[in-house]
Amino acid sequence: MKKFFAFALSVILLFAAGCQSTPEAGIVKGKSSDALIEKAQAEPGQGTLAQRLDAPETYESSVSSQDGKLHVTIDAAVTVPQADSVPILQITAAEITQEQADVLMEKLLQSTLHSPDQPLSKDEIAQALLLARQEQTTGPDESDEELYQVYQLEGQEVWEKALQDKIDYLTDIYEDAPEMVEPEPISGVFSDRGDGMMQIEGVNRSTDVGYEAIRIANYPSGQGFSSAFYSWNVADDGLDISYDSAQEMALYAPDTDLTQVPDVTVPEEEAQRLCDSVVQALDIPGMDLWSVRRAYSSSPLLPTRCCWEVRYTRRMNGAPITYTNDSYVSMNVTSDGSYQVPWPYESLVFYVNDDGIVGMKWLSPYEIGDTVTEDCSLLSFSDVMDVFEKMYVVDNDGEALDVTINDIRLGYARILKQDEIGVGLLVPVWDFLGSITDEEGVAYDDPDNSLLTINAVDGSIIDRSLGY
Repeated sequence: MKKFFAFALSVILLFAAGCQSTPEAGIVKGKSSDALIEKAQAEPGQGTLAQRLDAPETYESSVSSQDGKLHVTIDAAVTVPQADSVPILQITAAEITQEQADVLMEKLLQSTLHSPDQPLSKDEIAQALLLARQEQTTGPDESDEELYQVYQLEGQEVWEKALQDKIDYLTDIYEDAPEMVEPEPISGVFSDRGDGMMQIEGVNRSTDVGYEAIRIANYPSGQGFSSAFYSWNVADDGLDISYDSAQEMALYAPDTDLTQVPDVTVPEEEAQRLCDSVVQALDIPGMDLWSVRRAYSSSPLLPTRCCWEVRYTRRMNGAPITYTNDSYVSMNVTSDGSYQVPWPYESLVFYVNDDGIVGMKWLSPYEIGDTVTEDCSLLSFSDVMDVFEKMYVVDNDGEALDVTINDIRLGYARILKQDEIGVGLLVPVWDFLGSITDEEGVAYDDPDNSLLTINAVDGSIIDRSLGY
């Protein structure tokens, strides 16, 4: 049955629409990309990157804060791309093409999807009215996903008005509603949904299929809000494709007994092969496998299932864009009114179980542009470690933490280009990944959490939430 409120989508639409107009004041200056490029263009050196950087295969050290509260142990593998050069590249936000949308629908869909905008039949309206009136008596119901989010975000009073508006709307349309509605298959072609947003959206809710849906959207803001979501589930998950590792589930959903969740039995290699075929057909320059690991769906409304999480990232000139769990550059407005427009980082991930690909998220695709500098002059590995051992202690001064660094990686990160909206640079950076245990003994161990990102050209610290 068609949902009354498209709450999550509306938030995205309002957010994206708000990015189209910009304030009078200039954008946040950030760090000088011109100065960075000038420094990168100094003599880059000879030999492979590992030779130029004098980087070891492993590194061990330790450092503590003066007050003794912070302890950092480094026992890490050091990963340097097998390349002879590392250019700086300019990038902008891209859209998902019709050809790529065709690939997603051909490769992913298991059934015929129908337009979610088709009218409700009298029986569907009557059923919705019954459930809504029951909800007035019993209170907010998690199964009424959109209204429950209204309740969580806006409170009881706003929820009550929204629920009454829903009842009034359903009552008004009942008399003229058709007795039966013949499902209308989607055309698979982008259509204008208003304000320049182009979208393909389809859904199938049936006893044979369960729930299958796809949404591919391009937004007009030029700020990287283009996205594609796909889900095939036992029941309606509203394209809320949320998955966590076993460790994250133990930390954030301790009541879930993962020993009772059937393990995925399709081989890891087969899961990767399925996803590789989709990525190859999408023809995304440089897109390459990043990781394959087990993950568990974490929707509170549906049974937990185990899948292979197959993630991809770009590899440019042999060096990958290092994937981290920083999902976007946040809005930043200073006291003088200058601003920074949010821009999600590119992400492409699939979820595979014994039925095949059952989930996919592709967020904020990039358009790879000009090469800004053919090769970079980089700091030596020892210089980078000096920066880390000093700055990590400074940045976490006063914190009572035990930190273990087990992975040190050289790769690309996207930073914002100074004074330009929607334009970024791919620059070489060092990321330090590991685990943190707080003073209460709670451990946070996320392999994609960069504890510090250091610009490999000038040694400056990059805040991924700010984009520079």
